[in-house]
Amino acid sequence: MAPEQEIPDPGDAGWMSQLGATCLRALGVVALASVPTALRTSGAGGNFLEGLLVGMGVLLPIVLGALALSRAAQRGFRLLLGTASPSRAILGLALWIGLATPLFVALGAFLKATTHHRGLAGGTFGVLGLVGAAVAALLAQRLVGLGRSLVARGVRPWIPAAGGAAVAVLPLLAVAMPLTLRGDDPGAAAVRAAIIDGAIVAVATALAASTELGASLGRVARLAAVPAAVVIFVGAAARIESSPPLARAMKAGGGLASTILAALERWTDRDEDGIGAHFGGDDCDEGDPTRHPGAPEIPGDGIDQDCDGVDPPRPVVVTAAPTPSGSAGPTQPASLVEQTGPRPDIVMVTLDTVRADHSSAYGYGKETTPHLAALAARGVLFEHAYAAGGDAQRALLPLVSGKRFADTPRDKREWPTILPETDSLAERLKRGGYRTAAVTSFTWLSEERGFAQGFDLWKPIFNGVHPEREITGQLAVRAALAAWKELEADPHPIFLWVHLFDAHDRYLEHPGSHFGKGRTALYDGEIAYVDQKLGELVAGIGAGTRAAKTAWIVHGSQGEGFGEHDFHGHPGDVYDEVLHVPLVIALPDAKPGRYGVDAVSTVDVPATVAELAGAASDGLAGASLLPIARGDFARAHGPVYARTVKKVAVIAWPLKLMVVEKKKSERLLLFDLAADPGENDDLAKGRFADLERLQQHRAAFETGGR
Repeated sequence: MAPEQEIPDPGDAGWMSQLGATCLRALGVVALASVPTALRTSGAGGNFLEGLLVGMGVLLPIVLGALALSRAAQRGFRLLLGTASPSRAILGLALWIGLATPLFVALGAFLKATTHHRGLAGGTFGVLGLVGAAVAALLAQRLVGLGRSLVARGVRPWIPAAGGAAVAVLPLLAVAMPLTLRGDDPGAAAVRAAIIDGAIVAVATALAASTELGASLGRVARLAAVPAAVVIFVGAAARIESSPPLARAMKAGGGLASTILAALERWTDRDEDGIGAHFGGDDCDEGDPTRHPGAPEIPGDGIDQDCDGVDPPRPVVVTAAPTPSGSAGPTQPASLVEQTGPRPDIVMVTLDTVRADHSSAYGYGKETTPHLAALAARGVLFEHAYAAGGDAQRALLPLVSGKRFADTPRDKREWPTILPETDSLAERLKRGGYRTAAVTSFTWLSEERGFAQGFDLWKPIFNGVHPEREITGQLAVRAALAAWKELEADPHPIFLWVHLFDAHDRYLEHPGSHFGKGRTALYDGEIAYVDQKLGELVAGIGAGTRAAKTAWIVHGSQGEGFGEHDFHGHPGDVYDEVLHVPLVIALPDAKPGRYGVDAVSTVDVPATVAELAGAASDGLAGASLLPIARGDFARAHGPVYARTVKKVAVIAWPLKLMVVEKKKSERLLLFDLAADPGENDDLAKGRFADLERLQQHRAAFETGGR
């Protein structure tokens, strides 16, 4: 729509004039392109003007380089197409990008909302996107021709030029604003925002490069553009270096400037703990990966682990007098008696789809769970912990009901609703005087499905985000800490359940959590991200007044297969890649250690919580792990049971019976997990006595004897 203009050769003006003109164009581009960044920063708790300043400073070197390259490209266009062609070609390209990008975004959003079949959606996007790109190119060509004809009829050149800029940029801004103002977690939303920001920068840069400055703007450029660019760049660098909260707000908002800042921060992360020392990172010790913001703080050790400038004093614990020898009744453990009362606060954290052998706390070769390992260092790690089932329903429902899936009153849907007659774990604790709160990150774990029974505070965080497509961990931790703060002043003890979902498929990348290429590496990165959120939760609660009397129970829900036994995900199988999960219990001042005598189950967690809280435990399916958590590491526990729709597992460590149920028969497999952790050598044919013993245990579980 703008006229064809003679683009002066870069050698036609002095270098100061050229530099000033380039800086003025660049300032206009980055001012426009940084508006979405500033809005996202403001929405994430930062300051709009500071977000605008830093966004401009981050994008300025890139745009300056692009403008310099564009002038070189114009000379190439001139050699190929003639002197009147460069501005027309660049303007046409800008219009094409500006028209095509919103169309692609709208098409992608429509397909995402109307189909869950990735192959169909991808194929449809490819075909329709190609058609849309061709239509946008044709329309851009017609608009450029229209602008030429208007100028030929006497219309002032700046009018069609302004119209072309509006046509190229306004659709992009119309797409960018809803994405900017949405309450998405910064996973997929950050990628979308970065693409939109990049398109705005590309279009605005092309428009700026295709427009010549008038005499008045030329004088402004010569006198002020270069100093203004220097001031903005230096000011942005100084502000981002002095204000980590601003950097966090920008990165939480996402977008192109956020992506560049995050990459620069990772470049300064020498100790590979996920946080750099510059460009918005505030790591206080780049030589020690255990010291960084969000690291678990150990009170009174003389080291500032979380880089907040303070090492909190070790809490004073008042222990109970020992019970005289021979007195009747159970004794109250001294480790649980604190100044404010004998019963601890309890935080139960469920790490959805995290398998034990991908956790560095369990010896995995990649550092995926340092925060879980730090918690285990002051508690008890259960080496042989198993999920209640190989699918989400059987793994998660017992945590709320306290009963196995088959014994919980529920309706008959595939994803059932817990019926009101269920006496849930939270209801038991509430009757015992606890204040109860829960944060859930999966749509099935909802109030409508009965999971909120007994909770004073129920905080699902999946409203507005899709937990299987977007990142939810930071939303869950934020909601959990808000719930804790709300209950912290209450004199009653607290029970908080936090469900972290991100390690569940689909796997997304997280800054600072890169473990290579492929699905397994992405899964490891998801576990590391969830572990980072666990560390933030532990640090947040640990900074409060009730840290010394808080008990932690952290466990996986079930695992995930990656082809070890010809399946992927957790499709209802009972091999160890699905059943073997992490479990750590850290009680106030309890003796730390590891327990590997027998297998334990996540079904034991509700019984453990109930005994720890002094609540009613009648009818609960599991056996309390509290004696082991208090230091009885030689204690026997007995076999555990897990099942899916058609498969059963009974583990009496180290032996594992696997039963594949068929219509008229059953297939029995037997594995020695100590000698064969990969479950490749079936021992069933030669171990009849072991098979009979484990089958008896299975019958006891299934007839309600356990």
